[in-house]
Order: sequence, then C-alpha cells, then structure tokens
Amino acid sequence: MYLNGAILPGSPAIAVISIVWFNKGEFINQSWSHITLARMVGWKAIGPSVHSPAAENIAYEHSGKNQFAVTNTGEIQYVTPGSITIPENAWHRGCLIAPVTSA
Repeated sequence: MYLNGAILPGSPAIAVISIVWFNKGEFINQSWSHITLARMVGWKAIGPSVHSPAAENIAYEHSGKNQFAVTNTGEIQYVTPGSITIPENAWHRGCLIAPVTSA
C-alpha cells in the first residue's frame, strides 16, 4: 500500500490523501462492511469527507462502486456496497478529501 497526503491549513484544515493499494490474497467483503487500511496519525476527520470511488482492476460489474472513506477517528477504509469477491493481486486507487482537526 502507498499512501501520500497533505494537510492544507485553514479553518478547518483539510486532509488530501492519495491511496494506492494492492491486495495480496483473494477475499470476500460483505455488503457495506469495511476494511481498515490505515489510520491518520495526529489527525481526525471532523465532518463529512468526500468519499472517492476506487479505480480498480476487478470485475466490470463492480467497477466504480467501491470506495475509500475516512472516519471521525481517522481510519482510512475500503468499503463495498455489495458482497463481492476481490481477486488476488487486484489494485485499488483513489483519494480522500476531508476536514480535519488535530487528534
């Protein structure tokens, strides 16, 4: 996984995070469940974030539906709206934008 980001100063500050994730093994994700990929250190989201659809090399019928999200505890998550099987070695790319405050 590769995460890169910046905190843009302001009132409130804004986190901008780029995500590139390659999953090593096949897995099944249940509808609307999440996979925690990382946690922001020293920051937490204080309002709704812009959730980004994930660009992925998975089955066409699932493309554009899965997304990355950030929680008010600073967890960066991968969320699927349906129960799907994610194949081994799939790649997932996206970004998040969220208002944040120091934790």
